[in-house]
Amino acid sequence: MRNAPIVIQIWREYSGDLLTIDTQTMKAGEHLGAQTARLWAAAAVLLLGAALRLSALAQPVTLHPDEALFSTFARAAAVNGDWLLPGPLDKPPLALYANALAQVFIGQGTLAARLPGALAGVVLAAAVYRLARQLCGGSGVPLLAALLAALSPLAVSYSASAFTDMPMLALGALALAAGASGRWLASGALLGLAFASKHQALYYLPLCLALGWSVGRLDRRGLVRFAAGLGAALAGLLLWDAARGGTSTFALAAVNNDPARLADLVELAPRLAAWGSHAEQLFGPVGALLIPLALAAGVRGLVRRRAPTARADAALLAFALAYALVHWLVAFNIYERYLLLLLPPVGLLAARGLDGAANAVRLPPPSGGLSALARLAGAGALTLALLPAALGAAAGQSPLDTERARCDGIEALAAHLNSKPVATVIYDRWLGWELGYYLGQWNDKRRVYYPTPELLAAGALALPEQGTRYFPVPADQPVEEWLEALRAVGFTVEVDLRLPRFVVYALRPPPR
Repeated sequence: MRNAPIVIQIWREYSGDLLTIDTQTMKAGEHLGAQTARLWAAAAVLLLGAALRLSALAQPVTLHPDEALFSTFARAAAVNGDWLLPGPLDKPPLALYANALAQVFIGQGTLAARLPGALAGVVLAAAVYRLARQLCGGSGVPLLAALLAALSPLAVSYSASAFTDMPMLALGALALAAGASGRWLASGALLGLAFASKHQALYYLPLCLALGWSVGRLDRRGLVRFAAGLGAALAGLLLWDAARGGTSTFALAAVNNDPARLADLVELAPRLAAWGSHAEQLFGPVGALLIPLALAAGVRGLVRRRAPTARADAALLAFALAYALVHWLVAFNIYERYLLLLLPPVGLLAARGLDGAANAVRLPPPSGGLSALARLAGAGALTLALLPAALGAAAGQSPLDTERARCDGIEALAAHLNSKPVATVIYDRWLGWELGYYLGQWNDKRRVYYPTPELLAAGALALPEQGTRYFPVPADQPVEEWLEALRAVGFTVEVDLRLPRFVVYALRPPPR
């Protein structure tokens, strides 16, 4: 019995790892204590991340226009059975299907639409922890990396949203972790599922392979298995896209975010400034320290590239720099959510930088137990530094919530318009998907769009009906030109409803 090892299952991570502890050594108790402390610390980080995301999910918010777009397609699937998502859609279906299933089981509403993203945000922190464990072993890096993912203000705000980014990011991080552990079939399939959530997941393809190579787990057989998993997922996505008919989601995505146009020279400085402003949301004010530490860790990896961990650092840095350069030089839309793909690699590098800085200033080498305590103390200090910005994001104080606030009151606007008679004409120039979502799946009004005042006046005059029509307008829009065009052709224009952010005009046509 003395020579028999004790196998203790600390935590069955999704790869099913076991920790074996040899009882013959005096260090076994210390090792077990350190592993137990690390387990509880990781669980605390995940619970903290989950609490932040559930707090953000509980906030009463108005959907962003893009959230309303995605939720409208998901609602059509949940309510009408339109699972092929017909219409002008530029996104793949997987995240929208998660949105739709939440609406099936919970009911229609913003809570159901945002729930899958919140759950994916918790999975993201666990996946980053797993990835760091594969790359850095039992050091303090995995805990720090998971903490940065859990407390990122950008991740907190976009987790509790109906955007497709968080499901894509969680699946992409799982694909990276699977590749780093040599499970290439799973890695390819997970990356394909991430791509089926949002097209930008394709950026992780070279990083997946580079990390697997850096730790010596990529060979020809692994590459074939990776291609098989990825190919199966992509084949299913292409079949779905073909079955929809109409314009391909891939074609619309290219139109809406042209990957072929380089930014003009005069655009470069403003684009750099805008991306820099958005980057502050990645880690909050602490980012001013973390980004240089991440850069230093990556550079150190380039210098010490013989070690597997150093090669992984170099791969992470190369990816982050290439991704940033592409989004600066190519005329992509400047959306802060595009920086979410940088969270796992930059967060892991920042964790490596923090761990390296702690090792550099450490005095006499501590014992295993003291080392674990020191790491936990460092993680606690980092938590206190990150927490204010994360709490602000969870409380609805993020740039995303500022954009959402522009549509505050749209529920009251929709209820007012829904109270009008059946088949009432609503001239909707500005509100589009947002108004359509809040009017409801079964609204009985006729919404008509005209892009210019002249076309609106001509179209309204050509309609022979004598009933009152309605013209909802955001309160900050210069609308007088539109109203004058209507008056010029004989319409009587009156204010029907005034809200803080919206005005509804009643349009009475001239007598025939």
